Amino acid sequence: MKKAAQKKRGVMTQEHPSEARIQRTGQDKCWDSRGHEIVSPHGTGQDGELQKGLKPPDRRFTDNDDGTVTDNLTGLIWLKNADPFGELKWADAIERARKLAGGSHGLSDDSASGDWRIPNIRELLSIIDYGRSDPIIPAKHPFENLKIALYWTSTSLLPAAHLGWMMTLGIGPTVFDVKDSLNRSWPVRGTSSLVARSGQQICFNSNGVPIDCRCTEQDGALQAGVDFPNPRFTDNDDGTVTDNMTQLVWLKNGNPFGLRVWEEALALCNSLSGGTAELTDNSKPGDWRLPNIREAESLVDYNEVGPCLPKGHPFENVRPSSYWTSTSVAAAPTEAMFIIFGVGPSIFESKEHPFFVWPVRNKLSSTK
Repeated sequence: MKKAAQKKRGVMTQEHPSEARIQRTGQDKCWDSRGHEIVSPHGTGQDGELQKGLKPPDRRFTDNDDGTVTDNLTGLIWLKNADPFGELKWADAIERARKLAGGSHGLSDDSASGDWRIPNIRELLSIIDYGRSDPIIPAKHPFENLKIALYWTSTSLLPAAHLGWMMTLGIGPTVFDVKDSLNRSWPVRGTSSLVARSGQQICFNSNGVPIDCRCTEQDGALQAGVDFPNPRFTDNDDGTVTDNMTQLVWLKNGNPFGLRVWEEALALCNSLSGGTAELTDNSKPGDWRLPNIREAESLVDYNEVGPCLPKGHPFENVRPSSYWTSTSVAAAPTEAMFIIFGVGPSIFESKEHPFFVWPVRNKLSSTK
């Protein structure tokens, strides 16, 4: 029944299982390190060429004519007014969203107090389109009052919990800010069969002190999203590890090439094959790739640090540092997105800067 419902929403429509577990980034162009567009990309290994992940439905959003908008990809329901409360501190934003109900802020639905929440970091990430900017939201969206500004999530930064995760809706990096700072917020409700939970299990006050999660509506209390499978990872004993959440296959060695500039990282991943880098699988050149930003972020557990990977993972040699992704910054294509596997932020840097590299691939067609 669950799988049938997912098919109806277009969530289980791709050939590879991994294509149905992570949504596409939205990027459909390629650029070299100088920011020049590559008109006919072939063999670049860039996100814009490969476009890995679940393709969104042609009609991404439905305006429900009651002050709400349904995301037809994730199933989440967003407030049509994307900035209902103005700038608020983190705790105040969470409380205002908790009290939101039909009859206020343009809502004419039947929602009651407690139905709405501030999105956790993965829920807010799910609405991002990395092929866009100002705002970094899919084209032809029906939202109103959307600000090119910083937006709170309900997720705390575990090693420094007086900070909360937030996102810039201009160009998209996830960063963090002191919870007493003033930022925007965008309420959401409902559940998703696509968006994974963040992993956070603890709640904190604005000073970073752990508190009882009851009635807080924080990420650690609600733990909204798809549960991690148990076990989360399978060591394939051939130099690879399968993530049972996404069905992506990662190199077991989380640092096979050392520090590399972006184009080197792309080329090294594309040329990787069985018989190299301690691999004894049947992979061939072209099977592996540099992960896009959504693929890299899918590994993060926001309840862990240094590295921020799920507890008990079988990976080796993972650096709690910066790793390249294959996703360029659409608004500044001399830059590309990278992720810090220490605590999890995804930011951007010049493609000429050296970062670590971690290859990924889909399951091979011969793999059962």
